[in-house]
Order: sequence, then structure tokens, then C-alpha cells
Amino acid sequence: MKAELLVGQRIKERRLVLKLTQDDLSKTLGVTRQHISFIEQGKGSPSLTLLPKLASELGVSVDYLVSGKTCVITDSVPAVKADKLLSLKSKKAIIALIEELQREGSG
Repeated sequence: MKAELLVGQRIKERRLVLKLTQDDLSKTLGVTRQHISFIEQGKGSPSLTLLPKLASELGVSVDYLVSGKTCVITDSVPAVKADKLLSLKSKKAIIALIEELQREGSG
């Protein structure tokens, strides 16, 4: 099986777990929905600049997207962004709180 197809399958699987549409993901990443579809179908690979952005939005490591090694990041920000029940204002407030708690924890 070609590598592009495997990468695309992992991207699609994570997107679905997070209940994101291709449109949601494409808007967040600044690419077209067709581009996400193209990658998910294994017709191409994400660029080196897009790959880490995809990993971050999907809450996984780049290594997971490329190799399939299960290393899901415990970052809750992608899950907050994907929650369709929260308003944009609520999402921003929760993300700001998470970031503040992380700063306090590392200081």
C-alpha cells in the first residue's frame, strides 16, 4: 500500500474521531476542502509545512501521521476546537484557560 494512502487514512480517521468535517479542517489550516480530500484519498501527501499543522489540529504527532506509531498527544485544544456544541467565545475562553494553566505548570 502506498505511503500517501496510509497518511491520508490516518488523517481521515483522526478527523472523524474529532468530529471535524473536511471543511472545518481546511478552514482551520487555510487550505481548500478539496486539498484535504485529495490527501485523504491518498492522491498526494501533505507538504512539510502542512504536516505539523495537521498533526497539531488532529491532536497527534507528525510521527503518528507518517508512520502510524501510536503517540496521541494529550493536548485537549484540538478536542475543544472540534466541539460543535461550544460557541466560538466559549472555545476561545477554554483554550485561553488551558494555555494559562500550562504556563503556570511549567513555571
